[in-house]
Amino acid sequence: MEDTSNIPMFFIIGRPRSGTTLLRLLFEAHPNVIIPPESPIILNLYKKYDKIFHWDEKTILSLYHDVINQQYFDTWLIDKEKFKEKFLSWQGETTFYELIKKIYLSYPSLFEKGKIEWIGDKNPGYSLYVKRLIKIFPEAKFIHITRDYRDNYLSLIKVNFEVPVVPLVIYRWRFAVQLVKNLKRKFPGSVYSIRYEDLVTDTEKQIKDLCNFLHIEFNQDVLNYYDKKEVLKSKYAYSDELLKIHESLLRPINTGRMDVWKSEMNERDIKIADLVAGKVADSSGYVRKYKKFNRWLFLWILPTLIYGKLMYSMILFGEKLPYKWRNWLQDFLGIFLKAYWKINQNKIKKDTA
Repeated sequence: MEDTSNIPMFFIIGRPRSGTTLLRLLFEAHPNVIIPPESPIILNLYKKYDKIFHWDEKTILSLYHDVINQQYFDTWLIDKEKFKEKFLSWQGETTFYELIKKIYLSYPSLFEKGKIEWIGDKNPGYSLYVKRLIKIFPEAKFIHITRDYRDNYLSLIKVNFEVPVVPLVIYRWRFAVQLVKNLKRKFPGSVYSIRYEDLVTDTEKQIKDLCNFLHIEFNQDVLNYYDKKEVLKSKYAYSDELLKIHESLLRPINTGRMDVWKSEMNERDIKIADLVAGKVADSSGYVRKYKKFNRWLFLWILPTLIYGKLMYSMILFGEKLPYKWRNWLQDFLGIFLKAYWKINQNKIKKDTA
């Protein structure tokens, strides 16, 4: 069994639609990095397998079937029969975490690879579990990307990733930023933050800095990742949804999606977004249009903010619940929140005009 113990892992985290996929593609184009598409394999399966150290045919095949049935795993476009043969060859003494590395190294990249120095994982959902991932992979590093909360909101609702409730989406943005700031204080050498706006404005400099963070050489070819667009389009032709979500990644990096909130977001929603983001927006380098506290607006959105706080408390406290149960409970509560917001949004508009 090949030795993967000397290959460390890094994780790209951040809110969905903040540039995490762009970062993944830039690193995937690097000859010394392997980073498959997003699939929450590690945190979904570690509880089941982290105590196993001897892998016989039964346990290794159990892991195989669990892996291939993970959400988004089909986007790896991997030959499942050959993949199964690899699993069978991994029988013996090892850990779940070393097997994770072997699984990731099996990803058939679109780009030519040399010696792999880092294994990457891009999962926005992992942002809440950095402490756990550090416990699992003590050598791991984390790259956190953030984006203007107003642009992030517009991008999220465009692809129906989240319930289009302004204060909830912005609360999630604020919570994620604060969480990472706390983590950077606790693990200063393990977490690196970057802004989407800086990445698209001066990509080469930002990627050079990130390569320095990972102690790998910068490769100019990563900036031309989009040269693989025809291959990418052909491989994902089966999914119009995927192509729609990532259509901007099929062309050179540009600043066209910066500050779109100024023309596409109504004033009421801007007021709400600025109110919820608060000083966290300021400390993150984003300029609020409305800085004055509006107590009536705050009272109207308070139930949504309470829901957001309870939701994250539930997620962090309810990790012992099965993954599917947690998702079901969040979706169930989300239905009621969406109904509340729909009923009250006209009144909020009237009272804050």
